[in-house]
Amino acid sequence: MKYDFETIIDRDPAIRGTGKYRIMKDSKGNKPPKGIVPLSVADMEFRTAPCVIDAIKAEADFGVLGYHRLTDSFRESCCQWMKTRHDWDVQPDWIVPFEQVVPALYNAVWTFTQPGDGILIQTPDYHHFTGATVNTGRKVLENRLVADEKGHYTVDFDDFREKAKQAKLFFLCSPQNPTGRVWTEEELRRMGEICNEYGVMVVADEIHHDLIQPGYKHIVYASLGKEFADNCVICTSLSKTFNLAGLCYASIIIPNDEVRAKFQKQMGLQAFMHIERFGPVAHEAAYRHGAEWLEELIQVIKGNYEYVRDFFAQHFPGVVVTELEGTYLVWCDFRCFGMSDADMKVFLTDECMLYLDNGTDFGAAGSGYQRINVACPRKTLADALDRFYQAARKRGMAR
Repeated sequence: MKYDFETIIDRDPAIRGTGKYRIMKDSKGNKPPKGIVPLSVADMEFRTAPCVIDAIKAEADFGVLGYHRLTDSFRESCCQWMKTRHDWDVQPDWIVPFEQVVPALYNAVWTFTQPGDGILIQTPDYHHFTGATVNTGRKVLENRLVADEKGHYTVDFDDFREKAKQAKLFFLCSPQNPTGRVWTEEELRRMGEICNEYGVMVVADEIHHDLIQPGYKHIVYASLGKEFADNCVICTSLSKTFNLAGLCYASIIIPNDEVRAKFQKQMGLQAFMHIERFGPVAHEAAYRHGAEWLEELIQVIKGNYEYVRDFFAQHFPGVVVTELEGTYLVWCDFRCFGMSDADMKVFLTDECMLYLDNGTDFGAAGSGYQRINVACPRKTLADALDRFYQAARKRGMAR
């Protein structure tokens, strides 16, 4: 490969302030030995693309770091990326700059709903959907996804329709986190038609939209047609794609003028005023020069997913590993071990020194599951799975 996805980088939290390393603790509050890497929170253990690093350095060298507004060049690069990679024609003025996707979710709730209104969420869900609902005094309307024996998730459309009748807003996660589903056009269109029928605003979190495995295709919700584009907010960022989460930037793309004006008015009421300058600079560099790096990254993620899948098939055949269609987050059914969620967490942290995302972090529908972040060097992944194997072997759990 042209780019380096194998070097293990020391992200010492005491020096770098790395968030997911700071929260690693066992059941007694002890931190693991140096060198243990968490396979949890959705950022990567890779350096970002060289073109991005070069652009950030150049901006820092410029030295004047005052207030920033999106440039015409940035908007054009974003539009071109969406057209080239997702066959979606975006107009430059549709792009609303925001500090991150999660605050944009809250802004959408404040814009399009009132306290007590219902918000439709598909579970297991990215926990910030529930947070943006409950923390603002709205009501969760759960549409639980249905998994078959291979761990493939689909929509219960009868239940979806019933919940949509009570909802004002639908949080669409596309690709779906934590299950890794890439929704088909038929699935998206059917969900959208129901939402349009009952006047439900669709807020699509498409932050993982570029991390699609070979054989699958991400379809931007708004690209389905004008009737869908006029009733949606599309939340995008390259923070997952190029490991830029610490730069805090998102492009919220809203095709309908009236919907966009309402969203922006609410931004003013919440004092969302400025974006920091390095985020857009990094994004533009990635949009213009990062495609080759991304293609290699996708192959690395594919190989790491297959490594996890084959590891469990060989040593723990009762574990169901959901096929990874999109994201770099592998969803695993650990219920075959017969442990409670609390006991599994203690086993993983105390005996395996393995820090994953517990399924219950994604709601009750995630009970018995674990989410594994495979965006890391292969050696890091192999070492983590070997710790799991050795601890399980001591308990007589391994084949």
